[in-house]
Amino acid sequence: MSKIAIIGGGIIGSSIAWNLAKSCLTSEFIVIEPDPIHEFAEIPRAIGGIRFVQGLIENLKMSLYGRYVFKNFARELNIQEDFVDLNFHECGYLFLGTGNTVKAFEENYRMLSEGGADIKLMDKRSLEALLPSFNFKDIDVGLYSPSDSRIDPYSALRGFKQAAIDLGVEYKKDRVVDINHDHRRVNSVKLESGTFIPVDIIINAANCWAPDICKMVGMKVPIEPVRRQTFYFNMEKEIEKLPAARDHNGLSVRPDGAGFIAGKTAVGGKTGFNWELDYRKFENELWHLMASRSPFFETIKYKGGWVGHYDQCLLDGNPILGPWENGLSNFILAAGFSGHGLQHAPAISLALSEQINHGEAKSFDLSRFSYKRVEDNKPLGDTGPTP
Repeated sequence: MSKIAIIGGGIIGSSIAWNLAKSCLTSEFIVIEPDPIHEFAEIPRAIGGIRFVQGLIENLKMSLYGRYVFKNFARELNIQEDFVDLNFHECGYLFLGTGNTVKAFEENYRMLSEGGADIKLMDKRSLEALLPSFNFKDIDVGLYSPSDSRIDPYSALRGFKQAAIDLGVEYKKDRVVDINHDHRRVNSVKLESGTFIPVDIIINAANCWAPDICKMVGMKVPIEPVRRQTFYFNMEKEIEKLPAARDHNGLSVRPDGAGFIAGKTAVGGKTGFNWELDYRKFENELWHLMASRSPFFETIKYKGGWVGHYDQCLLDGNPILGPWENGLSNFILAAGFSGHGLQHAPAISLALSEQINHGEAKSFDLSRFSYKRVEDNKPLGDTGPTP
């Protein structure tokens, strides 16, 4: 009987564990997670968006499937509806572009439309009709996806974890400190508790800590944690119904419960863990960007915020998926999601389980996301919006 060890019990690791357990009846599964309450994980801090505006057709297909699974979560996972409520709801998503991005937006619109996305290409006039209080003087084009959705990320993680446990998956609170191998295959893992676990397959789904696991076997990956600050505020004036909006300058703002949240993509900035929330970022930069877009943002009340981290793939912003074919053949990587992990977890976990069980991913083509592009230094030509 083979032993599959999944390092990391977050949304990726737990969804993989569930997919494997329900499809592979001859294996033993163990998920090794040092932080079972996910105090430092990204998922409890994630926004929970499922969006169709993507730069690769593969990512669009995975988002479409993710939406289906999360909309029908209890049925798909065979769990009680009252056990976990994802609060699935459509909120819409709007991306704004300037003159030099019009062609790219048009090309992206054609790809998304042909791929099955509910998407609208908007000019200045249609944008003004959608959001009358907004100033679009510097905006020439928009991509609007009205059926983009949001869920509660932590509830999704709890659901996948419990469904995996119900199928016999063992979760172990411990930390991997070493991996033994013969330069062709992994043989066992050593845990911080001193335990050695013989394994036939390792799946590295350790999110921002995945590079540390890769170092144990000599695998170099261009993945680093990137801080993502999210700021929460209330409006003092009532504004029209607002979808999630991403400006061309990297600002994002959206309704959240009784208030609103704002942030700005940190891609290209400093990497590494940084848990400090910098209020000055909101007061000195984000507030002014929002106020320049709509006068309703001039009078707001800051309420606080939180910090999370993307496992950012510095090569191209897309995940690295699958076995290390030119290294350790039974060492599988699933990391570098760069902010897309939640929405793509159902599709990626299904495809990876198929790859493990049948030698190939049948439901979704993961070939372009393999480690080979890292070895060849060939980033994917993703023309979509940044995380």
